Amino acid sequence: MPDLSTNPAFTRVTGYSVEEARGQTLWLLKSGRQSPRFYRELWQRLLHEGQWQGEIWNRRKCGDIYPEWLTISAVRNAAGETVQSVGSFTDITAPKAAQERIEFLAYHDALTQLPNRVLTMERIGWAIAHGRRHASRMALLLMDLDKFKLVNDTYGQGGAGTGIGARRV
Repeated sequence: MPDLSTNPAFTRVTGYSVEEARGQTLWLLKSGRQSPRFYRELWQRLLHEGQWQGEIWNRRKCGDIYPEWLTISAVRNAAGETVQSVGSFTDITAPKAAQERIEFLAYHDALTQLPNRVLTMERIGWAIAHGRRHASRMALLLMDLDKFKLVNDTYGQGGAGTGIGARRV
């Protein structure tokens, strides 16, 4: 097997030293989040097309699971046979967390963390459709909290008195 080479960023991101990684395969970082089918398709594409690129969840030496954007390229010999693969990745933990936060805020009230009007209407629509499909009944309970807008305006996401984050569900 050819010698494995890494750079200092690999050690910073994964926690594995060059010596610990040497001679290992990419399975060293496997998190268990992807199914065997995912890996079969990844390797099939790598063998047939010579490259695979996408998001994958891997595990650091300390056990933390993290998302990365991975590119794997096949290294072929003169006969066109894949003899090795080369991978490079970017830790996308921070951008992924920011994206999840934006998605959460798009559907939840910043102060209460409860579903906002958009998500509530989506869920009501889903419940109605589900009830129609399965000929079942549903009930909807609405509560109107007195002066909640004042509380939300005062203590909400935008700070005292800004009115940012006020939502009425």
